Amino acid sequence: MITGRDIIYISSIEWDFLWQAHQEIARRLAAAGNRVLYIENTGVRAPGLKDTKRVASRLGRWLGAQRAGGAREVTKNIFVYSPLVLPPFGSAWQRFVNRRVCLRQLERISRAMGIKDPLLWTYLPTDTALDIIRSHRTDRSVVVYYNCADFSNLTPKAKQLEKSQQELVHHSDLVFATCSEMAARLSSNTRSAHVFPPGVDMAAFPEEDTKTGDRFDPLNISMLPQPIIGYVGGLHRLVDYDLVAALAKARPSWSWVFLGTHQLSVEKLEGVPNIHLLGEQPHEQLAGHMRFFDVCIVPYLNTREMTTIVPTKINEYLAAGKAVVSTSLPTVAAFNAEYHVLSTSIPSAPDFLRAIEMQLTVAHDPALKKRRREVAARADWEMQIEEMSILIEEHL
Repeated sequence: MITGRDIIYISSIEWDFLWQAHQEIARRLAAAGNRVLYIENTGVRAPGLKDTKRVASRLGRWLGAQRAGGAREVTKNIFVYSPLVLPPFGSAWQRFVNRRVCLRQLERISRAMGIKDPLLWTYLPTDTALDIIRSHRTDRSVVVYYNCADFSNLTPKAKQLEKSQQELVHHSDLVFATCSEMAARLSSNTRSAHVFPPGVDMAAFPEEDTKTGDRFDPLNISMLPQPIIGYVGGLHRLVDYDLVAALAKARPSWSWVFLGTHQLSVEKLEGVPNIHLLGEQPHEQLAGHMRFFDVCIVPYLNTREMTTIVPTKINEYLAAGKAVVSTSLPTVAAFNAEYHVLSTSIPSAPDFLRAIEMQLTVAHDPALKKRRREVAARADWEMQIEEMSILIEEHL
């Protein structure tokens, strides 16, 4: 694990957002003795009316951080900067304003922290991210681009984003991607992208000890009618809500439990009596809640946009020893072709239900639970970040 480095970390999500690779990697880098300046999402598109709450929250964090010099320390060695910034790929005057406001403040923060020769790590392939990299890069810096999403599906300026991404890849010392397809897109004749799929914190999912009698259950999930079919994660635009509603209505005696923040309207699920929307829960408590699930699901839409989506929750489900059923996303199908550890289904209620029923017959088999955990352990974050660190050290 690299240590003793200053890291400018250009994230594509907020620090307090649903816990993902961004926060997990930052936390582990900081724990290893590096100082991380975590820059919250500067966006890939202009915000709309639905983003009003998020924009207001950003403004509040920015104002609050001014008393601490512009960045707030959220834990040891992690300092979060919440920039006020105009959307990327704007006109010349917009980019000028960003440089005069956001970049200048970031440079003041960097100087105040004594950051020198930083490792520059970005999840965003935007012109804003490139400006940050250019203004902070030195001859001793290393630039890492970790592609965790196909942002061309999230912006109306896909051509500008693609051009910016190509420029970022050219200027990067290392390129990481979450799946082989994105790695192939980002590789060139002179540089190959390295595949690092979403990892899992195995320590957060300890093997169940049935002898202890620990029945941590603040949500009373154990009191629900069985079987209990569970989902952990954000309820966002990738979820097939029509499929979920049809599944629950087809099996009214089953309990369908959803743990996660509501990122858009879930009205299609709210009126179904056996669907239990329990909201976002602390990340460190997820394993305790999941103990009561019989089968875990990934009911995602299977569209062209989903070609490169790698659901983080699959390894978390497996780390908890749980049986898993997912719609047959390309990345999930490829994963299962290698490990044969879960079931996939087309996005059809009858087919998805058959897959769940098949998994219910083996859900609590001790040998299979052990096998699931063994597969998940191959993606343990500790090992993945050590592999990343080896590549970074070669350039340092």
